[in-house]
Amino acid sequence: MKKIAITQRLIKNDSYHEIREALDVNYSKLIRACGYLPIVLPYKIDFKDYMKELDIHGVILTGGNDLNSVNNNSLSETRDNFEYKLIEHCVNNRIPLFGICRGMQIIAEYFGSTFKQINDEVGIRHELKINKKTKYLQYLENLKSLNSFHDFTIDKISDDLLICGTDKKGVIKAIEHKKAKIFAHMWHPERKKNFSQSEIDLIKGFFN
Repeated sequence: MKKIAITQRLIKNDSYHEIREALDVNYSKLIRACGYLPIVLPYKIDFKDYMKELDIHGVILTGGNDLNSVNNNSLSETRDNFEYKLIEHCVNNRIPLFGICRGMQIIAEYFGSTFKQINDEVGIRHELKINKKTKYLQYLENLKSLNSFHDFTIDKISDDLLICGTDKKGVIKAIEHKKAKIFAHMWHPERKKNFSQSEIDLIKGFFN
């Protein structure tokens, strides 16, 4: 069974000093529904140990926490640093990398994209306008009524990346790397009560 490593969000406890790692339980359920075994990466252990010992097939960068560049704070900085190194490792070792929401943003920033704040993108649904040049066209064409939960969007995209899809307003919703095995999108497949088969097929199509 293929093993997929996934990152977590960081949360500061309010009642006493403690930094917590957190992950929506549905992420692991979603990855298992795709036929893979989820491996959750902690921040205080070198992720390379997991890559070496567990034969990780791919990585998913999940949502939660703003990028430090748009909301400067210690938790975002810690997560950015961790995920920047993880992206670099995946690129150098040709490990497939998939981003969800913040995961798409950190990938875009790693390759030199910039961001801007945006309104009216939280708690809405939208259809995807697809770039016919994307390698994942057959999967993206089957997606319907996607959710949206983000306050920032790509302003200027890196030349290394291809825009795979936008909403009707032109907000970038999916990207891929032009050469490396990297794909990412802004919607949250894990937040559906019943997972969408077309979104499962997209994840499986990417990692397979």
